[in-house]
This record gives sequence, C-alpha cells and structure tokens, in this order.
Amino acid sequence: MNILSLDFGGSSVKYGLVTQDGVVSDTGKCPAPLGSVDAFQDTVRSLAEEFRGRAQGIGVSIPGHVDSEKGVLLGTGVYRQLHGKNIRRLTERASALPVRVENDGNCGALSEVWKGQLQDCRDGAVIILGSAIGGGIVKDRRIHSGSGFSAGEFSYAVLTPGDYTRWTAGYMSAGMLGVTYKLCKLKNLDLSIQDAAPTLFRLDESLRSRYPVSTKPPRAIRADGLQFERWLDKGDPDAQQVYREFITALGAIAFNIQACYAPEKIVLAGGISAMPQVVPDVNREIGQYCQGMGVEETMGVRVVQSAFKSEANLLGAAYNFLQRMEE
Repeated sequence: MNILSLDFGGSSVKYGLVTQDGVVSDTGKCPAPLGSVDAFQDTVRSLAEEFRGRAQGIGVSIPGHVDSEKGVLLGTGVYRQLHGKNIRRLTERASALPVRVENDGNCGALSEVWKGQLQDCRDGAVIILGSAIGGGIVKDRRIHSGSGFSAGEFSYAVLTPGDYTRWTAGYMSAGMLGVTYKLCKLKNLDLSIQDAAPTLFRLDESLRSRYPVSTKPPRAIRADGLQFERWLDKGDPDAQQVYREFITALGAIAFNIQACYAPEKIVLAGGISAMPQVVPDVNREIGQYCQGMGVEETMGVRVVQSAFKSEANLLGAAYNFLQRMEE
C-alpha cells in the first residue's frame, strides 16, 4: 500500500508518496491554500489526481487541535477557514480516497515512533521547535491526545510563575517567534520585514513596555534562524542573551515533561534544534536541575536529536493512516 502524505503548513503544502515500509518518494510542495474551503479542496483534488493509481489512501498533517478520531479541525492554527470543519470528509470528497487526519506536532512524534529515535521506546515525548513549540506525547507507541486533543502544546508551558502575560509562555523564549521578537527589540530591527510580522506586531502591543524605546529608525535586517546562528558564531552579546534564555526555557520544559510523564526519551526536532550546540546545552541545563534538586538517576531525562528534517510529518501522517486503518 502507498499513502499520499499531505503536510499542510503555514506557507506551503509538502507532499510525497510513502510506502507501508516508510520509504518516501516523489516529494514536492505547493502554496498553502489559506483562503477558503474551496481552495483547500482544490489543492487536495489536484494532488490526488497527480498521484491517481499510485496512492491507496491519504494521510493529512495539519496545524491546530485535531479530533483525530473524526477528522475535525477544532481550532487554533493558521487554517482559520477550516476551523470546525471535518477535514477528513472534505479530503475524501475531493480525492475519492480513504483519509486519516492528525495534528502536525503529533505527526512529527509518530515519525520518530515509526522510523526515528523512538523506535525502541513504548513511551516518549517529542518537542518540535518552529515559530512556536509543538510536539507530541507517545504512550504505548500511540499518540496521547489528552483533553480537547491538546496534549503536546508545549508553547503554553509556564516559565515564570506569577506572570500571567504572554511573556511567561514557552514559545516566547524557546519558539522562533519569541526569539525573533526579542532580537528585534534588543537590536532595534524592523518588525514589518520579519516572518510572521502581523503576529509580532500583536505581541509588541502588549510587550513593548518591557524594552526601552529607541530614538533611531529600525534597521532592515531579518532575524531568522540563519541570522541568529550567524550572530551567535560572531559572539554577538544580544544573540547570546537570547540564546541563554532559549536554553534555560527549553531545559525547564524538558525537565518538567520528564518529572510529570517520565518518558524513556525526549526527542528535540525542528528549527534551531539543528544547531549542533543545542542538544548538549539542553542536557547540561537538565543536569544542573538534577544536581541542584538531588534528583535520583532514575528521574534523569535523555534528550536526543530528531532523526528527520523536512520529511518527518510526511512519514508521521502516513503512519497515522496505517495505524488507524488497522483499528
């Protein structure tokens, strides 16, 4: 059996054909259909036609809270026109193929269970660093969805008890959105040219008072992941400050996951997790918590780097399809 995997992201749809043994081929991408339900179905229809006769089913990965049993997108995420819609039914009507749907973070976690770092584990967790912080909780080699299908929303981990603003949320320190915002404020960079500029402006409305007002015009430099890494390599003090906050936040999130759930492994994936110093620095941070609290070795956490890059959600969407078709 071959599965056509569709990974709906904020700017594009990645697609590929995945065999039941986990071999990915014929990958590509097309623009994200953010405008309407019709645009979504047109994209599905076009891709299903391209793979007609070669795919026997479709696995969908999409951001937001997903009722993976019914295939309904409950809310959150950039596909606002699809909130409350039955994605599974819309996709089946457009493709004439059986379909299964799962949240993108959970698809990332399933890829690790199937062919990645969690192959030898029953219980695990995956932290996915993107604009925010997604992820998944794996229990008995299946996704634990939790109440409201919202398990794994590490973006909203509280990092500063008693601070009830966005500032305390995990994504403000460990997500690229928060990293970019902090760099822009520290270096007086133009928010309007950044990725996710509208969201950065909304953040600025509530958080600008935390930074001094600059009298100089903002500089036209994009503070993306590559630029962040360049500044770190040059020893830039602003970038180093933001990186220290990033590692502190990520270490706290991982340690708390371990304390509450005790997975066999925690996998770090996506975005700036690929920088070679990140995993060792996070493990060092966790070690300091263990030493300072006198935590026994049995509570220690092992954070490892993901086995995948761009194909993770394609694999996870296919594996979700295969698991659910067996039920």
